[in-house]
Amino acid sequence: MQILTFYALMFVALGLWGIWLIMKWRELPEFSNAVYNSMVEKGLLSDAVDRDLFRQSFIRCEAPLAGTYRWVAALISLVALPPLIMVFNWIWDFLWRLGGAIEGPLERGYMFHSFMTFIFLMAVIVGFLFLVTSHYYRNAPPSLRSEIRRLEGKDI
Repeated sequence: MQILTFYALMFVALGLWGIWLIMKWRELPEFSNAVYNSMVEKGLLSDAVDRDLFRQSFIRCEAPLAGTYRWVAALISLVALPPLIMVFNWIWDFLWRLGGAIEGPLERGYMFHSFMTFIFLMAVIVGFLFLVTSHYYRNAPPSLRSEIRRLEGKDI
C-alpha cells in the first residue's frame, strides 16, 4: 500500500511540474515582446530587427525545452518502472529455474535479488537518460546572442 501511495505522489509531483512547464510555455510569447521592448529601449537591439523575427528567435532560444525534455524523461521512467521490474523478475526466475531452482539467497525476495533489481533499474534508466540528454545537446537551441547577431546581419 505504501508503494502505491508513493507512486501516486510521484505522478502528482510530475503533474505539478507539467503545469508549471505549460505556464512557462504559454507566457513565453508575451515575455518575448517585453524583452524586445527592453532591448530596443536600452540600445542592445537595433530598430532594424523585426519584432516577429525576434519573437520567433527568442522563443526558439529561451523556451523551457530542457525542462520539457526532463519532464518527458521522468514521465517515461516512472511509467516504465513496473514493466521493467516484471521483465527483470521474469528473467531472474528463468535463470534461477535454469540453474536448478535451488532454495537460498538467489530466490526472489532475498537481499541479492532486491539489490540486482535496483542495479538493473538504475542501469536501464541511466542509459535512457543518457540517450535523452545526448539527443537534447545534439539538437540544442542556439544562444540568444548569436540569434540577435544573425538577425542584425552581423553573423552571416
